[in-house]
Amino acid sequence: MRKILLFIAIGSVSLQVVLGQLAFSEKRQRDRALNEAITFIMQEQYELAASKLTQCLALDSAFSQAYLQRGRIFIEWGLEEDAMADLNQAIEYDPTLGEAYFYKGYILFESDTIGTDTVQFNAAISNGFHSPWAYYFRGLTRLREEQDQLALDDFSAAIDLKEDFAQAYHERAGIKKRSGDLQEAHFDYQTAITNQPVFPLAYNNRGSVKILLGDYEGAIADFNKALEQDPDLAISLSNRGYARYYLGELEGAMLDFNAALALDAELTDALLNKASLLARQDQVLPALELLDGILEDSPEDAMLYLNRGLIRELSGDINGACNDWNRAKELGAEQAEAYLNECKNL
Repeated sequence: MRKILLFIAIGSVSLQVVLGQLAFSEKRQRDRALNEAITFIMQEQYELAASKLTQCLALDSAFSQAYLQRGRIFIEWGLEEDAMADLNQAIEYDPTLGEAYFYKGYILFESDTIGTDTVQFNAAISNGFHSPWAYYFRGLTRLREEQDQLALDDFSAAIDLKEDFAQAYHERAGIKKRSGDLQEAHFDYQTAITNQPVFPLAYNNRGSVKILLGDYEGAIADFNKALEQDPDLAISLSNRGYARYYLGELEGAMLDFNAALALDAELTDALLNKASLLARQDQVLPALELLDGILEDSPEDAMLYLNRGLIRELSGDINGACNDWNRAKELGAEQAEAYLNECKNL
């Protein structure tokens, strides 16, 4: 992920002395060095910025803003432990410095520390750091915690602060899609694309909504656009194959599934779609072998059992099909219930 450091524009800062002990000339020298450091950061001249921040701290070892800005440079350099140490120092000298909590949350988010990063983003916002990025990243952490409604609220707050925030529209669309609000999801994906025309994943995901709306040709157009922008986006190849399958373009669908698997041999969607197509072409045994292999790696995937049951039914193995549908139901696939009616008289 591109470092958040480059996303947030920062202007010059004029600050009061925390401890009130610096001479006026020293304060001016310190503040001038800080503003020069921020200018260098904005120009991505991090070595020069770090040098200026060292000057700041030599003049004032309790200067919270200098620790904050040096922490940001350490993030850019990938020195997360050093960054965290500086951000903790910044907060020690100024516990109300919301931006320092934000960057701590960002580091934890990047390290997949679920829960702790939300605490930091909460602190950032409650201490006045009302950046759209603070709400956006808190929304992402809430997605990880499966708190979709709270995440949606955060993405909406980010959009209120930044009307052209393509990534926030994109993430909010995903929540709306999962809740079944397909028209609103389509609108948000469209808005994301309008604000960021080079956004292959947004085209892919808008295409997936169009499939759910029954617009297979429109979906293919979106998958084509996604692949034009990113030819290695395997999921778009798999999804385009899915749409072609339902339009009866079986040869093109198989080409897409194979191309997706050439890019990502473990892409479950492509493997599952290919197995379904093989079964439709009366290649039941190869389809079952393919699903058996997937289930070895994903033994808790309800949809895999559901689909293997359907293919076993085609092969005449009704008992095996019923076993798979029962397992799918146990794993939460509600669709399995309809198929299990066929098993009651066995």
